[in-house]
Amino acid sequence: MSGLKTSIVSARSMAAAGAALLVLVIAANVWAGQRIVSLAPSITETLFAIGAGPDVVGVSQYCDYPPQALKLPKVGSFLTPNLEAIVGLRPALIVGLDTSSNDREIRALQRMGYRVLLVHDDSLDGIYAGIRRIGETTGHAAQADQLLGSIHGRMRAIRQQLIGVPPRKVLMVVGHDPLVAVGGGYLDQLLRMADCIDIGAGLGVEWPRLSMEYIIATAPDVILDGQMGTDPQTPGGFWSRYPNIPAVRNHRVFSYPQNPVLHPGPRVGQTLEILASLTHPEAFGPANKRSSTHPLSDGSGGS
Repeated sequence: MSGLKTSIVSARSMAAAGAALLVLVIAANVWAGQRIVSLAPSITETLFAIGAGPDVVGVSQYCDYPPQALKLPKVGSFLTPNLEAIVGLRPALIVGLDTSSNDREIRALQRMGYRVLLVHDDSLDGIYAGIRRIGETTGHAAQADQLLGSIHGRMRAIRQQLIGVPPRKVLMVVGHDPLVAVGGGYLDQLLRMADCIDIGAGLGVEWPRLSMEYIIATAPDVILDGQMGTDPQTPGGFWSRYPNIPAVRNHRVFSYPQNPVLHPGPRVGQTLEILASLTHPEAFGPANKRSSTHPLSDGSGGS
């Protein structure tokens, strides 16, 4: 009888060991070397930041960071993904943005049997949740958690550095023709975290088109103009015509590097530091400078 019990226990142990081995084999087949196509820059940056970069076989035409992404095949944009190019890469996973603009293409990929993960990158919470979901889906959950911890730690340090600074009214420009500003989304959230009052906020749209009359009336203390990075003549040829604006009068019109500032994703902590140091330079002077403070772009001088 005891021999029978021993045989039963041994059989159960072998079955349990076999089941455990099967789980490991399945996990290895799912996560090891899976082929991933990314449909947006924020997604590509996240995949590389959490260690899934070697699995990426295709990216959108706007993916330019990290440098390795420039060498990968292009599959259109997140608004107009190229289905033929995507299918040709034989992906096991396609990661895109949850937007109604590409519903038709996404549904077509799903009908063909492709696994599709959609995330958001239009708010800080969306960026954080997207990093976590991409990490879990690709088998890099621990790395995703570590990345999120690093982002939050950097943001806490910057917020600590800003204690006691006065809030400043800020206009953040992303385009001149027409004049388009930040009015919502993750950039508005970062401006508020940097103790700024975003004069483009509260207008009901994420990217409002502002009139010069509105800008003069709201009297921003600081103007952040992304166009200055590509056109050195912009400060003298554009803003100097409006000396009554406090930011112009006090020489507080600055450029900002479009990369990474206009790239939602894992570098939002770096973006916060850039915005905070431009709008509150007194908190980032020689006496307060941290070793991790970013290098500003060449066009970051005043007007």
